[in-house]
Amino acid sequence: MPRDHSREQPQWLLARHSALTARQLLRAYGLLCLFSLVIAAAFALRGLWYIPVFSFAELILVAAALLHYLRHARDYEHIALRDGELVIEQVSAGQCRRHHFAPWCTRIAVPQGPRQLIHINDMRDATRHVAVGVFATPERRRQVAQELGALLPPYLGP
Repeated sequence: MPRDHSREQPQWLLARHSALTARQLLRAYGLLCLFSLVIAAAFALRGLWYIPVFSFAELILVAAALLHYLRHARDYEHIALRDGELVIEQVSAGQCRRHHFAPWCTRIAVPQGPRQLIHINDMRDATRHVAVGVFATPERRRQVAQELGALLPPYLGP
């Protein structure tokens, strides 16, 4: 019987957790607009025209904040060991940055504090390093760093 040469390649996905879908967010914004415009119209009918102006300004600022939220709702970091290299993919606001490291000369710094990220350093080039784990809890960051460190061969130096 032929041997299966495909091995499971370890990978980690660290993604932003969004409480609302885009559709739910748009519905909530629509209700806010409706409620705010009804109140603004009531004040405008009584002759207080500056209330609708502030209402429109408020709705524009809320729309800008929600657009920023939606733009970053699908941000993630993907770490994978595949085909003899460590690949780190960071997506922020639709912009993808991909970093490639050789596993035998890569060092993983396990975060010690609650606000520290996982630092991945290329031991051949001190200027090449990546910080990951922005979307993970401190416990998850430590777990990923320890698992990744255990899978990488030890660095033996130049």
